Amino acid sequence: MSTSPSPPPPPRSLLLSEKRVVFITLLIALAHFQYGYDSAAIAGFQSMVGFLQVYGYPDPSITIGWNISTNVQRLIQSLMNVGGFLSAILMYLAHTRASRRAGLWAGCALGVLSVTLQLAVHTRAALYAGRLLLGMSNGLLVPYSVTYMTESAPSLLRGPIVGMCTFQTSLGALMGILVDNYCAPLGGVKSWQIPLGVMYVVPAFLAGLLVVLPDTPRWYVTRGREEDARRAIRRLRGVKDEGRVAAEVEDIRSAFLAERELHAGVHLRDMFRAGPDLRRTLLSYGANVAGIATGVTFMAGFSVYLFVQARVGSPFVWVMISLAIALTGNMLAFPAMRWFGRRELLMVSSLVSSACMFGMAVVYTVSGGHSQAASRALVGLSIVFTWVYGLGQGPVLWALGTEIPSQRLRSQTVGTASGLNFVVGWAVAFFTPYFINPDKLGWGPRYGYIWGASNLILAAWTYWFVPETKARSLEQLDELFEKGVSARKFSSFVPERGLVDDEFERKGARDVEGGVSVVEVEEPEQKRRTKWKWMYAILGLGLLGQ
Repeated sequence: MSTSPSPPPPPRSLLLSEKRVVFITLLIALAHFQYGYDSAAIAGFQSMVGFLQVYGYPDPSITIGWNISTNVQRLIQSLMNVGGFLSAILMYLAHTRASRRAGLWAGCALGVLSVTLQLAVHTRAALYAGRLLLGMSNGLLVPYSVTYMTESAPSLLRGPIVGMCTFQTSLGALMGILVDNYCAPLGGVKSWQIPLGVMYVVPAFLAGLLVVLPDTPRWYVTRGREEDARRAIRRLRGVKDEGRVAAEVEDIRSAFLAERELHAGVHLRDMFRAGPDLRRTLLSYGANVAGIATGVTFMAGFSVYLFVQARVGSPFVWVMISLAIALTGNMLAFPAMRWFGRRELLMVSSLVSSACMFGMAVVYTVSGGHSQAASRALVGLSIVFTWVYGLGQGPVLWALGTEIPSQRLRSQTVGTASGLNFVVGWAVAFFTPYFINPDKLGWGPRYGYIWGASNLILAAWTYWFVPETKARSLEQLDELFEKGVSARKFSSFVPERGLVDDEFERKGARDVEGGVSVVEVEEPEQKRRTKWKWMYAILGLGLLGQ
């Protein structure tokens, strides 16, 4: 038996050598598929005659002859966020006591209970209770699945593996609209009960899968069960070298002890102390709120209903096409984030999203919603928005929200920021029907004026406040924030712990704010121009492709 760990495989063969854990985490990521499926399916229900015959009312002014009241519409959307917020509180209270498998099992149980309630009882009270429970289910499935994936994967594959979450969410949304599209013509309660019943599949599958899977090695180590941690590494990753298994468990144990020491004596109020901690807290909160401010929550929850209001023919089909095209944006996000900086990608994508939102609002305002050309423009602009969000805003804001918090306060910052995200998401879901539903303001696509403005604000916020975190280690970020380097100078200064990236070149040294001397680097002008040309080319091809 080997007494020392064997060397790690070369990068090119790492994916093949770790195929077992890649496959397992792909299955665990189905939790995000469930979230995407539910969001899209319920968006479709609001424009399905069978659903509206139970929970809506006749309205001859609507093309399908039925409408849903503002109060019902706002509750079935916003209660999902309330449920997610309640789950966030439960996770905070459970802290390290609850295992990753226990959290996922609880999410699966709540999911099955919520679907059963909505299928069995056709009252508004049951509908609201079911939506609340489903929000709690997703509020457990999504974070616990990410935790399971990150704690099971090797460090070199952690980024790509977690990146599968965004893809699974988009794929789930596409499947939700697809099932709605083919079930809507059935009419009656079957038209929406079948798509709802499909939501049994993922919880049932995950619950069964977790029976045969262990918990994560890191969780076992935190409970002092190191032999179970070794067993988990063998089963999840297929590692047979006992020396390598022992070394990995020791690395996890050392990191856990260092983290526990780092967090000793830390309080929530430390996040708001004037200085770098407050700056990082506000940036992390901003990144979470910005995800809502893009308008993606509005488009995801009300796209089909919006198309019906705008008299777009075959609304389910067009939303399906939009989501399918958005998947290509998701797939391009990983190389885009490796090639471009976070700041530039977020700024450009926010400006394009702003133009799309303003365009939808202007087209609908000018045409009055009674023009085929206006309907085509509305569909095209919504597709461009969804694609650009998947390429730039979504993945960048996800990354910033986890990279910017200090290591000492990371769990507290990320946890409270997620809670804030649920609160803002609830507000958007609750008040949006008041703006777009004909029985209130009836703005319809004119609601895009608000989201066009919010995307402009997001672009300005990025320029003035968001630092470039690309190619920075967490330790380097700690140092730069401590030295008070301004957002626009983050990418041009090398901290004492090393260079920013291989593509940057050393230029010299000078003082920055506060008299701190660091090394300044500058990206070659020609390379910078080339990168921006490639960004414009990618965005241009995307726009033409729509």
